Amino acid sequence: MSASKGFVHHPSRGRSTTSVRVSASATYCTHPDALKRRLEAEADRHQRAAERAEAQMVAAAGLKWWEGALPPNMVVVGSSHQLQLLKETSRPILINWFTEDCYSCRTLHVKLKKIAAENPEILFLKLNGSSEGLKPLFEMFGITKVPYFHVVLDGRVLSEFSASLNPEKLALLRKELRAAVRARQEAGVPAVA
Repeated sequence: MSASKGFVHHPSRGRSTTSVRVSASATYCTHPDALKRRLEAEADRHQRAAERAEAQMVAAAGLKWWEGALPPNMVVVGSSHQLQLLKETSRPILINWFTEDCYSCRTLHVKLKKIAAENPEILFLKLNGSSEGLKPLFEMFGITKVPYFHVVLDGRVLSEFSASLNPEKLALLRKELRAAVRARQEAGVPAVA
């Protein structure tokens, strides 16, 4: 059989046959960047598989997507009274305003858990606008779009913004968290992990 222009010619159709020998001993040198990208892609696949497994376990346990395993510095707020108690800390606070049916809120939740784990000195509070008990807070603070964030230090709002998985928005989120930590350190309050 011979190969011509990507086609294999069959001997029964009256064409000449020639054998083509391909060396199986050809070695390829992987470029370091290609190897790095491949390893990163594999790590991402493992991370997504772990996230899917966690989501399945949360669903199997009858919990909502925001109620699963949370870092110790992330709290789902259930009432305005609980919010007041939690705001009385000297730690910087990131308030995450969300609703149950918000797709952006749900996709950002995984990234927020990772950011919370990386920033143990910051208290992450999640407020669900779908909860009847928290709807008045949404109205009082004028929250009309979600996900929305307030960075709070010593009871005052330092900044407020919306965010998503967009790299620029995530960079803004991280920048605001660093600014809150810096403001706390400048006030002379020691770091708490």
